[in-house]
Amino acid sequence: MRSRLLLASLASAIALLCSFAVLGQTSKAPVKAPATSPYLISAKAGGVNFVSGNVNIVHSSGISGVLLEGDEIAVGDHVTTGMTGKAEILLNPGSYLRIGGNTSFSFISTDLENLKLSLKSGSAILEVIAADEFKVVVKLPHSVLQLTRSGVFRIDVLNDGSAKLSTFKGKAYLGPAGSTEVGPGRAASIVNGGVSVSKFDRDTNDPLDLWSKERGKDLTRLNARLQRDPLRNSLLSSFNQRGWGMYNSFGLWVFDPVRRMWCFLPFGYGWSSPYGWGYDYDLWRCRLPYYVYNPPWNPPTGGGGTPVTPSVNEARRVQMHTPPFQRMETSQSASETSVIRRSERSETPSSSPNFPSSTPSTSSPPIMTMPTVSSPPPMKSGEVTKGKPDN
Repeated sequence: MRSRLLLASLASAIALLCSFAVLGQTSKAPVKAPATSPYLISAKAGGVNFVSGNVNIVHSSGISGVLLEGDEIAVGDHVTTGMTGKAEILLNPGSYLRIGGNTSFSFISTDLENLKLSLKSGSAILEVIAADEFKVVVKLPHSVLQLTRSGVFRIDVLNDGSAKLSTFKGKAYLGPAGSTEVGPGRAASIVNGGVSVSKFDRDTNDPLDLWSKERGKDLTRLNARLQRDPLRNSLLSSFNQRGWGMYNSFGLWVFDPVRRMWCFLPFGYGWSSPYGWGYDYDLWRCRLPYYVYNPPWNPPTGGGGTPVTPSVNEARRVQMHTPPFQRMETSQSASETSVIRRSERSETPSSSPNFPSSTPSTSSPPIMTMPTVSSPPPMKSGEVTKGKPDN
């Protein structure tokens, strides 16, 4: 009897020691972090996407400091670069401002429908997706530049206030009324308020031109590395918090937390950058719910349900009928439209880039018409999508 009790006690002791050993091993096992990180979504202008060298900022409050990647430049802030400094600033989604050494600029307005900046000195390149309703205005010492057509533009401002505008792609308009057109391959010299336009060699590039072009290529590559599921979740979360809508811009800024850079996500399918690099990801590829593509709109009413006169923005939205990106696509002529399927894209910029470049259609449907957008069909289980579905 005693031997049995002794054996039982010994077995219990061994089992207890084994359980402690297992617990000890379990407590030392690493805890795995979530495999994916959500993206940040923005439709605002003024974000700082890249900084190199000596770049400083003086805020409107008078406080000065060093400009860093991830900062936001507000209206009234003054940015200057040293001799080797350069920076990339986000404008309207899809548009970038890249400044070189010894350059000074500030924002007059960051409104996406009427973005304005002042270039006081130095050199800047603007890679712009623009239209009459989403234009970029640049105030120069002796003139005003209006960018209402997509393209690539370089501006050089000398110490005496004279300036030179070089249009690599697209069209620019000089003067308060936009009376002087400067098309692709043309350069405008602005001296004491006078303007002279002549041809220039677009193949002659300095380090600022080469850097800007390479940045444009890198950022479209970043777009291609976006991951569908976390991107979809981030888009939905931001949309449900009223962070964006398809009537407010041509697309969105998406921040990659791994590479710590913003890239452009177009709403439309088959778009490319003004440099000609194709965007692999667009909103259609994310297959969002129906209500994102067709948001409800209820006319404002007064007391007792009586309709009231809509605000200017509400009236514009009703008259628009379709989102801006769709009007940009449908308003292009056959010669300007070149939708490139992803299987046909290459690492070489297209000679006829398919970014929107023409004036949106001025025709509008009757007021109070419900806006609609074609939405993708529901996904099947396990389906992997590539691009906008055929409706």
